[in-house]
Amino acid sequence: MEKSITRNHQCPSCGGYLSIDNDKQMYRCASCGSAYDFDYFREEKLLELGDTYLSRGEFEAAVDVFKLYLQKAPHDFAALRGLMLAAAQMQSIDELLSNEKPEEYSYDSQMVSEAVESALEEDKGYFTELGKVYSDKKKLADRINEIQTLKEEERKLEATIRLTDDSRFDYYFKKKNGSLQSPRSRFIMNWCFVAFFTLNAISYSLAAINLGEDDAWVVLLSVIPGAFAAGITIGNLVRVYPNVKKVNEIDRHIEELKAELNKLGETISTRKAEAEEFSAFVMDSCREIIEKDRLIVKEPVQEYGSGMSTIRKHQCPSCGGGLIIDSDKQMYHCTFCGSTYDYEYFKEDSMHEAGETYISRSEFMAAIDAYKFTLKKDPHDFIALRGLMLAAANLPNMKALEKESESIEFSYDPQMVNEVISSASEEDKKYFTEFGKIYTEKKKRADCSKEIVSLKENKQKNSDVIAQNNINRENYYVKDRYGTKRPPMFMFVIFGILTAVWTLIEIFFVYGYFYTAASGEEHPEIFGWLALFAGIMLIGFIIQAFVICFPKVMKIRKIDAENSRLYEESGMMIKKIRDLENESDKHAANIRKYIYDFIKMDRTIMRG
Repeated sequence: MEKSITRNHQCPSCGGYLSIDNDKQMYRCASCGSAYDFDYFREEKLLELGDTYLSRGEFEAAVDVFKLYLQKAPHDFAALRGLMLAAAQMQSIDELLSNEKPEEYSYDSQMVSEAVESALEEDKGYFTELGKVYSDKKKLADRINEIQTLKEEERKLEATIRLTDDSRFDYYFKKKNGSLQSPRSRFIMNWCFVAFFTLNAISYSLAAINLGEDDAWVVLLSVIPGAFAAGITIGNLVRVYPNVKKVNEIDRHIEELKAELNKLGETISTRKAEAEEFSAFVMDSCREIIEKDRLIVKEPVQEYGSGMSTIRKHQCPSCGGGLIIDSDKQMYHCTFCGSTYDYEYFKEDSMHEAGETYISRSEFMAAIDAYKFTLKKDPHDFIALRGLMLAAANLPNMKALEKESESIEFSYDPQMVNEVISSASEEDKKYFTEFGKIYTEKKKRADCSKEIVSLKENKQKNSDVIAQNNINRENYYVKDRYGTKRPPMFMFVIFGILTAVWTLIEIFFVYGYFYTAASGEEHPEIFGWLALFAGIMLIGFIIQAFVICFPKVMKIRKIDAENSRLYEESGMMIKKIRDLENESDKHAANIRKYIYDFIKMDRTIMRG
């Protein structure tokens, strides 16, 4: 018979080293004679090892271990649950509620399907529901990625619109001073010149007809403006009109792109609303499955041993010897001194131990369940209440409270804290009251910080709107013939004065026409033509003053009024931000003081 000594396992009864009996496939203790088959240590060790790998984030190793365990117990709940967690690369079930980078969520659907198929009928519902949650989270990730893709398309389309809009300047005309003139304005201006010179030519031609033999010099005067009108017309049609046509094509293309952009924006808004609604649904599903998970207590499937088996988690309080389980009597039995203990004897310590394990892994819901179980037996249990206080603020240990003394992000469950303080014994009430005071100060500071961030964001939005308004304001400025932008109010005043002066001139010419016609003097038509030209100029000045400049003046006044309101709002926000920063600094000082005193108290109590 071949035997060797193993130091990987010690005898649970006496602590001695075990020898390996390869023939009988057993471990045997030379000190007390106890014998254990190979599976005694393997099954529980594999599950513990799998959980350890999960807690470390070593998911591939965890999968290997759980699959090895499932070879012997293919329906084991704990191993299948471990596989499900590893399939989604989660260290604990609580990570389902994590909302960090939801667009990157993924899981191994094949592994999940295998786990669901391998589960017992009584467990299938749990694993199917967990798999559905995984599937929904993946769908949510796909939707978020779809929104990101649409946003990228939106940015590209906006860039295309900007580039297309800039391309119109290739068809603009450069003036002598270097400024650009749109082909449309030049096209219209040229037609105005054509009309002006044509009217001059016609008027001189009519004057020549009336003068009879003395019309040679008048005819010559009519030819010159006629030639100017013809030359400008040809230039307008040959050189300017093609550019106008190109700019019109660009404008139509921009309108099409903007329509596409608006449609894309509506699609993105719809997708966002759907994603937010679906996200809320997924979070509710996650909370439900976590609650169900907390209610499920499964022991590893054991296909060996019955009756009395050795337990290594507890030692006999009387002699320190290893205890064995008497399954029939539901008791622990010491083989050395004969003492017996019921199962409840060790449950409190194990719940403390479980709570500390859960909370150290940031599995806060599990920790809360463990501590609340302990409090059912002893409502004033200090360790359990202390653990609940930590879990109420999602703190894995007291060191985290020290480290987060300067953190501005904080939240906690005030209801749970109040329940802990009311449940504490009189001698512990001061401790938990001070603990709660720290949370209150940290929450107040966090609220101040959130409000400061919100106010700064709103202030930045106001600044952005003001900046955009200033850009829009300049768009209402009027360019003069040299390309210089002038305030519309200035141009309105100028054209208003010209309108008034030209009105007087128009009245004079009209009066002269009717006076000469009534008195029978020669050539009253000269005053008529002059009145016509003056009227045309007057109409032009009126259009410039009241149709072009005045609406721009009103637009700028409206923009200035809005900017004034936004500046006032921003000033109030700045004052509010300063007040909140001062209040936050006071809370921070209180937090540092409270934590310093409280940590000293905590260490003293825990040492005791």
